Amino acid sequence: MPELPELQALAEGLDGALAGRVVDGVRAHHPATLKTAEPPLEALAGGAIERVWRRGKLIGIDVAGGLHIVIHLMQAGRLSLAPKPTGRAARTASLDIDLEGAQALRLRELSSTRRASVHVLDDAGHAAHRPLTRLGPEPIGLTAEGWRDALGGEGAVLHTALRDGRRVAGIGRAYASEIMWAARLAPFARAASLEDAARERLARAADAVLTQALDRARGRVSTEMPNKETRVTAVHGHHGEPCLRCGTRLEHVAFNEYDLVYCPACQTGGRIYRDRRMSRLLG
Repeated sequence: MPELPELQALAEGLDGALAGRVVDGVRAHHPATLKTAEPPLEALAGGAIERVWRRGKLIGIDVAGGLHIVIHLMQAGRLSLAPKPTGRAARTASLDIDLEGAQALRLRELSSTRRASVHVLDDAGHAAHRPLTRLGPEPIGLTAEGWRDALGGEGAVLHTALRDGRRVAGIGRAYASEIMWAARLAPFARAASLEDAARERLARAADAVLTQALDRARGRVSTEMPNKETRVTAVHGHHGEPCLRCGTRLEHVAFNEYDLVYCPACQTGGRIYRDRRMSRLLG
């Protein structure tokens, strides 16, 4: 799933390419993609794009006249600026934002589940849009005190809390694992109970991991989100390999759709989590 670094790089690239260009029309190719009926798609035609932005894992497009397009790519959605398609839409196409001239911004989905979503909103709808209003703070630059506030409240384990956009915005499975490894934090530690020193390490690790990943993403993501993410990771995707820091074999916990990878020596005091979906500790 695209996360903060890839989505931020995409928003920056699209903003540079689209700001000031006029929308020629919008075409929805799959009924599950468009989640709103008012304002209608036709209202976007003739409006100039003012800016493209990211908040959490959402991509937004502001259009003159007080209109906003909010896109959630989910796991399999991909945005790309490409030549305006002619003829029948491809099987993967979900929505096209046609631009004056020969280009279009196309939303595709690489899965048959069609979980990506598009909302077209006016100013009032945008201000009240719950996927935006419920988001927590952005993690880059968040202080240790900010992390304390974000991770407080109802109890959750750390790896779950980091991926909860209502607590902190934009982090998914891959970078949550990278941040926890960099901060030497146990994935199943209680997020609200972290000590001051642990929160300091978390703040420093999140800044370092996400800033470095964003720098790399800017080199490979501009006006098209690649079909497959190419990330430089220390633990995510490296189960069974030696830890880059201490050489201990990296372990994992298997969930329905992903593996959580960690270093027992660096993160859990030598404890190994059960490799089962309930993810309970041995002993």
